[in-house]
Amino acid sequence: MEPLFIQNSILSLVLGFLIGLQREMHTIYSHKVQDFGGARTFSMIALFGYLSAWFSAFSPYFFLIASVMMGLLLIAAYIVNSISIPEKGATTEFAALVTFVIGGMLNFSLPIFSVFITIIVLFVLNIKDTVKEYEQTITKKDLAAAILFMIMTFVILPILPDHPIDPMGLINLYRIWIMVVLVAGISFFGYIAIRILGATHGIVVAGVFGGLVSSTAVAMSMARRVHENGFLVKNLALGIILASSMMLIRAGIEMWVINPTLTKAFILPIVMGSIAGYGYIGMLYFTSKHEEIPQNIEFKNPFSIKEALIMGLVFGATLALITLSNRYVGDMGVYAVAMVSGVADVDAIILSLSSLAKNGLNATTAQYGILIAIISNSFAKAALVLFFGNIRLFRFVVIYYLISVGAFTATALMMV
Repeated sequence: MEPLFIQNSILSLVLGFLIGLQREMHTIYSHKVQDFGGARTFSMIALFGYLSAWFSAFSPYFFLIASVMMGLLLIAAYIVNSISIPEKGATTEFAALVTFVIGGMLNFSLPIFSVFITIIVLFVLNIKDTVKEYEQTITKKDLAAAILFMIMTFVILPILPDHPIDPMGLINLYRIWIMVVLVAGISFFGYIAIRILGATHGIVVAGVFGGLVSSTAVAMSMARRVHENGFLVKNLALGIILASSMMLIRAGIEMWVINPTLTKAFILPIVMGSIAGYGYIGMLYFTSKHEEIPQNIEFKNPFSIKEALIMGLVFGATLALITLSNRYVGDMGVYAVAMVSGVADVDAIILSLSSLAKNGLNATTAQYGILIAIISNSFAKAALVLFFGNIRLFRFVVIYYLISVGAFTATALMMV
């Protein structure tokens, strides 16, 4: 007897047993009636799948006939069980069909593929309760936003022309839209994380993931809270600082996607700035009162037609301004645009400079422009904290910016 036949026969039994065991445990912990089969049944299904595939070497249509028989058997089992079991689902029957295919795969491919599919099946079968929790958290608007993101990325982006459409060579719809997709995608990840984890879980969640959505919104909201919770000013400062700490990481991601070559000059500065900043965050954390403050920050869903179009206009205008400034004024014009643009938002200027650095703009000019934008944005956030909060909160936040952005800037200047 061939060792491979013995190996695959045993492996099919084991893989089927694992899937069947998961189905049995789900039935037990859900307090449901066993509706189809358990570990032994699924073991036999997987073995039947392997033997059917193995016999196809002697009879070409054996596996096809066995597959049809298996499908009919599962349909019959579903009909019979649905009569006696209210609200009958079809997950177990489909799992059994996949188990049959997994067994057959052992004959047609390497065992690693069957093991991989088994792991995926077990994962999917085991996340039912988690999915139910998410279903209660994610709204229809969030689902519609996810669909819009896929349309923006996989339908609209590929059909846009990747060349200037105006006589002056300022407007490239493809470049503008890819920036919109990138920024909205990062923001959407943070927004969904906030929706799932809940901003009411406190400072850390609202700070870290809120920083991906809008660190400005976090800063304004928490600065206002200091008037209600003045004795927890360090906790509120932590939330604002954590949100701001995402700025360097987010900037690095955006530069890497648009212009990996430019990113190389910023890897070490981002690392140094982040290490210095998180060192200060750690010190602030261990000297604070460690009391959670529920955060009810209202974040807008970053995906809507209106938001996407506004974002596209902002990116298009920023690209045009930088191009014209570089063309007619020189580097100082680019730096002026970077400083003004950075006050409101760093995404547009960072992405615009990264894109233009690939298409004629001097790399050193782009690097200095990004530095100016980040510094400008940091000062703007500090000013917001002072305006909406108080001097104590402002002091903690400014110290963070001096340490983190200072380390980032000093390292970047040494590398330019």
